[in-house]
Amino acid sequence: MFDKLIIKFGDNQFYNAIKITFTAILAFFIFYDTADFTAAFTVTLGALLCAPIDISSNFKHKIIGLLLVAFLIPIISFLLTYTYSYFFIFAPLFCGLIFLSAIISLFGHRANLLSFTLLLTISLSFIHHDKPEILVNNCLYLLLGGLFYTSISVLFYFIKPNRYINLEVAECIEITGEYLQLRADLWTTDADREKINRQMLEKQIRINELHEHIREYLVYNKARTLNSNNNRKLLVALTSVVEILELAMANTFNHEEFIDFFKEDLSVLKAYKSLAEQFAFTLKRLAFHIKTNKKHHSQGSLANDFKQLKSKMDAFVKRQNISIYDENAVNINNLLFYADKQIEKIKGLERIYKERVNADELRGKYRDLEKFFTPEHYRLKTLIDHLNFKSATFRYALRITITMFIGLLIGTIFKFENAYWILLTIVVIMRPGYGLTKQRSSQRVIGTIIGGVLGIVALILIDNNIVLTVLAILSMLFGYWLSATDYKIGVSFVTFYVILIYGLLTDNAESHLIYRILDTVIGALLAFLATRFVWPTWELQSVNTYLEKSLRAIKFYIIEVKYYYIKKGEPTTSYKIARKNAFIEVGNLMASFQRMIQEPKRKQANRVELYELTVLNQTLVSSAASIGTYIQFHKTTEASKAFKMVMDYINNNLSQALHNLDFDAELTTDSQEDYQISISQLKTIRRQEVDKLDIDEQSKIQKLEEAQLIIDQLIFMSNLSEKIEKLTLKMK
Repeated sequence: MFDKLIIKFGDNQFYNAIKITFTAILAFFIFYDTADFTAAFTVTLGALLCAPIDISSNFKHKIIGLLLVAFLIPIISFLLTYTYSYFFIFAPLFCGLIFLSAIISLFGHRANLLSFTLLLTISLSFIHHDKPEILVNNCLYLLLGGLFYTSISVLFYFIKPNRYINLEVAECIEITGEYLQLRADLWTTDADREKINRQMLEKQIRINELHEHIREYLVYNKARTLNSNNNRKLLVALTSVVEILELAMANTFNHEEFIDFFKEDLSVLKAYKSLAEQFAFTLKRLAFHIKTNKKHHSQGSLANDFKQLKSKMDAFVKRQNISIYDENAVNINNLLFYADKQIEKIKGLERIYKERVNADELRGKYRDLEKFFTPEHYRLKTLIDHLNFKSATFRYALRITITMFIGLLIGTIFKFENAYWILLTIVVIMRPGYGLTKQRSSQRVIGTIIGGVLGIVALILIDNNIVLTVLAILSMLFGYWLSATDYKIGVSFVTFYVILIYGLLTDNAESHLIYRILDTVIGALLAFLATRFVWPTWELQSVNTYLEKSLRAIKFYIIEVKYYYIKKGEPTTSYKIARKNAFIEVGNLMASFQRMIQEPKRKQANRVELYELTVLNQTLVSSAASIGTYIQFHKTTEASKAFKMVMDYINNNLSQALHNLDFDAELTTDSQEDYQISISQLKTIRRQEVDKLDIDEQSKIQKLEEAQLIIDQLIFMSNLSEKIEKLTLKMK
């Protein structure tokens, strides 16, 4: 529990919250004037508006992004405030700026954050529209606030320049450990394997995101990679943690069969489960030491645990009088092989953080890194291509433009005291999809009520401005910190500190609470209704696209596996990229399905089939990867014509599945009969080959392992591809 608390207070969200809070407090007190709070508030606002765009990456990109936002904020504020009195100029300008700010989110993560910042700026731009005489001063204060935040951000960067990326790597290692823990849970006799597999897919989605963040950092810091020990360490660590995950995903086992096989002595299986849990524990412990900047020391010995496990399994096989050529004995050898290789990978990752990494260890690792990273391109053509109703981003941009304009009209017509809170609520809540917007609407309303009530209670019970100021600062810190992980609690803290600030500076905090709650409810209601009825974007419209991409990525990967088995040697870059893309597209499909099930049930057509297809796709990728992994670590025999025929049959089933979904795909004339003959040939040929070989017993066992694993996986993959084809036909 204590370890978790230490990690929580050391994560990137807390670090960023400290940076934002420190900047806001410092800016406020530097420009504080007892006679007029305007300067202090405006400078602080300019600093806070810059904060969302401040993400760690290449230092040059960081500075350019912050300076761009620092200047855009006062420019937008000036234009909207200056034209506010001229409705026919203001209205199209207001709507145009909202639309442009919203639609640029299609350019990726940074653009999405810039979009959010600009929408916040638009919402707050004309707070002082009734005081045109201070317009220029306010804009200069906003610019000063943005430049002030940029300076503080740079200062924090140079204090600990590697903090962000080290924590990203630590989180990646930690979640990979959690993934391995879920794999260990599958060995429990009464495990809910469907639930565990779903959780594993969710972990995989986050791990894929972290891999991309780390690759991005290394690509943009290419010049320093070979010269910085930390960057060398990051590069080797990324390679190792990717290999650990892929090795795990590539080795799938029939847990029910294993449990049934060891039913005479379940202690053997418990010993393997214990070792699998040690894999997870070792990674999570390493992540903890990285996050807390402690020297890592291994606890226990995975190698000794493996030796004891192997001894137990060998003794069990001997007691049961099982032939070394028996299918079960071969399965045990494959299980032990996976465990042995995983220990090798985990110990290699540990060694990176125990010793300095030599430049020699980077040989070949950086060469193709850029090919695995997907850069963001800001092309005008991309924007033009999305200017139609087929684009979810275009519909979202139109939707939020109309909703914010209606919110502004409501606030103006009914003369709300702080009508901009309606706009702020719309910006923060509204998302392109229905599910997240609905969830955020309820969370924001509940959080606002909780925070507001607690704030008023604090003002009534506490008659000490110093105590209230400390509470306001702490609640601001916790609000920014927790908003990313628990939105409702984050909103509660933010509302709490807003009410305390009003209570410290004015005598009518209660009325501000009432208006804030009312504005929040109106904004949330508008956002929810607009997302539901104004050119709504249902995930059902996107999930088929993700399904197509997933099937195509798997097809391409299976082709790469086939050629890899034929050519042997080290995995090629194209093979690795195909494997990465296949896993990522399956993760994207799962994420899309999760968004879909948050939407109304009538918008969840083929829900059961889509979930089953997601699981089948994941299993198929893992099975293909298991063949690739086996080839990588074993000297395999020459690929027969039958092997190629079976792989082509699997790919043809996937092509047929795409065809069933009305997507273009090339079909062949291979039949079920051709496949059955090929499988039969594979079994016969392999057995005959092994029997005729004049080799020692251990070599024969290895050949049988290859034959059984490859053939079993091919049969399994064929069955999976057939199920996928039938399910897509059912959905047609």
